[in-house]
Amino acid sequence: MKSTSNSLRYAVHCVLLASAATALPALPALAQETDSAARPIEEVVITGSRIRRVDEETASPVFVMDQNTIANTGVQTMGDLMMRVPAISGAATNPQVNNGGGTGESNVELRGLGAQRTLVLLNGRRINVLGANGTTSAVDINMIPINMIERVEVLKEGAGAVYGSDAIAGVVNFITKKNFDGAEVNVEYGRTGENDGEHESASLTLGSTTDKMSVMFGVNYNKQKAVSAADRQFSANALYLYGGGVSVGGSSRTPNGRIGLLDWMDDPAHPDDPDAPQIPVPGTLAELFPGCSGTQSLTRNDGAAGNAVNPANYHCFAGADAFNYQPYNLLITPTERTSFFTMLNYKITENTEAYGEVVYNRTRSGFQLAALPFDANADDIVISANNAYNPFGYAFGGVDGLNPNFLTRLQALGNRRSDVDTDSIIGNVGVRGKFGQSSWEWDLGAQLGRMNQDQNITGYLLKPQLQNAVGPTFVDTDGTLRCGSDAANLIAGCTPINLFNLSDPAQIQALRDISTNYRSDYNYDSSGFALNTNGELFDISGGTVLMAVGAEYRTQRGVFETDVLTRGEAPLYLSCLLAQETCTGNSSAEYNVREIYTEFFVPLLKDLPGVQALNVTVGVRYSDYSIDTIGDDTNAQFKVEYRPISDLLVRGSYAQVFRAPTILDLSKAPSQDSPTFNDPCTQLTPAALAANPGLARACVGVPTNGNFKQPNSQITGLILGNPNLKPETGDVTTFGVVYDPNFVEGLSVSLDYWKYKIEDLITPLDPNFAVEQCVDTGTYCDLLYRYPSSSPNAGEFQVFQEPIVNLGVLETDGFDLGVKYSLRDTSAGSFNITLDLTRINSYENTPSPGAAPVEIAGTFDRQFGNYAKWRGLMGVGWAMGGFDGLLSFRYIHSLKIIGPDGGLSDEPPLEIGSTTYIDATLGYTFPTDTKVQVGGINLTDKQPPLLYQNNVTNANTDVSTYDLLGRRWYVSVTQKF
Repeated sequence: MKSTSNSLRYAVHCVLLASAATALPALPALAQETDSAARPIEEVVITGSRIRRVDEETASPVFVMDQNTIANTGVQTMGDLMMRVPAISGAATNPQVNNGGGTGESNVELRGLGAQRTLVLLNGRRINVLGANGTTSAVDINMIPINMIERVEVLKEGAGAVYGSDAIAGVVNFITKKNFDGAEVNVEYGRTGENDGEHESASLTLGSTTDKMSVMFGVNYNKQKAVSAADRQFSANALYLYGGGVSVGGSSRTPNGRIGLLDWMDDPAHPDDPDAPQIPVPGTLAELFPGCSGTQSLTRNDGAAGNAVNPANYHCFAGADAFNYQPYNLLITPTERTSFFTMLNYKITENTEAYGEVVYNRTRSGFQLAALPFDANADDIVISANNAYNPFGYAFGGVDGLNPNFLTRLQALGNRRSDVDTDSIIGNVGVRGKFGQSSWEWDLGAQLGRMNQDQNITGYLLKPQLQNAVGPTFVDTDGTLRCGSDAANLIAGCTPINLFNLSDPAQIQALRDISTNYRSDYNYDSSGFALNTNGELFDISGGTVLMAVGAEYRTQRGVFETDVLTRGEAPLYLSCLLAQETCTGNSSAEYNVREIYTEFFVPLLKDLPGVQALNVTVGVRYSDYSIDTIGDDTNAQFKVEYRPISDLLVRGSYAQVFRAPTILDLSKAPSQDSPTFNDPCTQLTPAALAANPGLARACVGVPTNGNFKQPNSQITGLILGNPNLKPETGDVTTFGVVYDPNFVEGLSVSLDYWKYKIEDLITPLDPNFAVEQCVDTGTYCDLLYRYPSSSPNAGEFQVFQEPIVNLGVLETDGFDLGVKYSLRDTSAGSFNITLDLTRINSYENTPSPGAAPVEIAGTFDRQFGNYAKWRGLMGVGWAMGGFDGLLSFRYIHSLKIIGPDGGLSDEPPLEIGSTTYIDATLGYTFPTDTKVQVGGINLTDKQPPLLYQNNVTNANTDVSTYDLLGRRWYVSVTQKF
């Protein structure tokens, strides 16, 4: 076997070197900040600086996960890996996000400050390929093949002067393997304890290194099958919390319909009681259903024909009639991902080297949602009073709200599904070297990034054809029901549809005949050039002053094109050729930025009593954007390192940070969402208006009889890009100590305090905040579009505009604790113990000038996400002989939800308990370099806590934070040659 491995290695060398020799001139690739060239001492660039140094511990707090740790976690993707980092919080996207996701994307959100405020690097260079998932434009870290990564460095401080825009919360730097020699094959298979959620992966890495050249090529494939929400008890039903009680609720858009019932009036027996329920107008249909005064709507009885308005066919709509949409949704979206990568270094001369890197990724994914909800008002469909299937004698629907509404669920169409194909590529090519025999090094490189995302979404109806099918009908001479008011106005090719009873097989086929899909296409392109130099300046008493200086140029462009069927009409984009929820528009934007920077490392003192070393680092970066509203910006940083003794490092830093608006921020196509909304006008009465006159501004058109409430906990929102946005600005301060006691070999302890302040936040305006401000201050009232009081749908929201704005301040502070202890070569093996804890002391959101700060730390916030005050990760690694293993504990502290029932009562906060996940892996490496590894994730089968649909969109819980699948296992085999 040994000789076979050597022969294969030799073959790999020959193939790779031959291909590299011909590929080098045309190979785009990414520069590596550190190379393998021999130096008198080992100098590296640590994430957070551009200066080469020999010190492993600097003023910058960096969390590191090495290759062995990554391999022993058993994760398939970088997104799964980064979810374990304790400094992560908030509401980052991942494949568990079904409604609002489905792209297979994972973002990383340091400090809970938003994924768009965490900069992602590959080998120290910006990954400038940004997705367009929802309102966040951030790097999909799942595009990075896990088998190409040597380690991950997480910089837990701002770094605007070092890296420019986006490095607010911190930086995640994925560092690739270097000088890889030979071949490595890995296969893995796993599934959950419920025998679902199968995942499989395979990877191949080939590499060869000589004195002149090193080349590496790899491929990675992984596939995750979907898991239905119906297959877990916590997510099978749409659970709501009202008045301290839990109920199974759902949507009022139910297959049996929710049909507006006209003709209600105030009770003349109680003229002075605004809380008295309304009564039916005598002699009308409403008189048949006197108990409907609350909802003023009917629903068809199960099995009834629905062809006559009477109690045999209909009953008053109640909460028990709501449609449980949860079983049709997904807990984890299906994902199939294929990645290729190649890296090349070629030594041109003794002091000059060419380098290159390409990473290509293709991802297929998609969401699944319950069948299309139909809303005759929102979808601008008028069900004619002269339609033969309409037994009520009056019309329904229309976007003007003049008719009562008609809601239903079009289950005959099947579930709404998306098929999302995403192709992305990042590449760099460059030359680097040294200036003669000096210490100065230079690096000149070019960068290219591109993403194309194509979505195909099914489960919709063509609106013009549906309008014809529910319009006036007549019976022609052969007794056939036809579309049109009479024979002279016959609508050819149209089959009348009975929305009042869609259980008829003929009706199901008629619906399917006018069903359709729609597509959208998103393209993001970027390019750039960079020149970086660094080296020694001169010597002072404390050592050698080091300097880095450079210039960068980047350009980026994003284009979103939607199907002609979904192009809405300005300004509200409420009407297009499909259902209202699909209506949007095309958009595009582009800009470029020119930057220069410099950084100095100054060793002030060294080897003095009480001063083993005292160093400072200062840096500044100037950025000039091509868009006037962004303009230019200068950011500086200052860091200090003080070693009173060799075992103790005291460090601190101050950094100015900023974030320029992304392409998505500037030009996001008008898109509808369904924000969870707590309406202050619920059960509005004259007494409430008198007690709080500001309610009148927010409750225009709302009835004051005390019976009003929105038909759903979610409303229609319209997110709008803003070309006039300014950059976010802020500052970050850190202070900490690192203690490596020489009397305990292998022990290192670090404690760092951090504080962030960000101003002029770029964020979609939250409807809950906007309506509060409308009530309290009169601002944002023009964003509320309710149906007028004359409408049968009086007070209900037609749409709530959510423009992306510069507004508010975020301030957060806390500390990180890190403990590492290595115990080598004991009789029981070698052990490596790590503990990392993050504590959020405070996280305050001041939504607008003059507004009271809102404390979010220790809570789940509907807008920002999960901010448990403590998160931790502990690992116990073990190795002995050919065996190795890892036992890890992931901890999320308890938290609470303020106003858990949507603010409809004075309920106390909902307490959410702490969660601990236990994972374990065990592997054995045979003499043939074959490693077999088995592992279990969430061994105790910990289920996610219930947060209820009042507060979340997916699965009754926080899908960005908690494990949804439960216990799962996997087995992998790795062969090295």
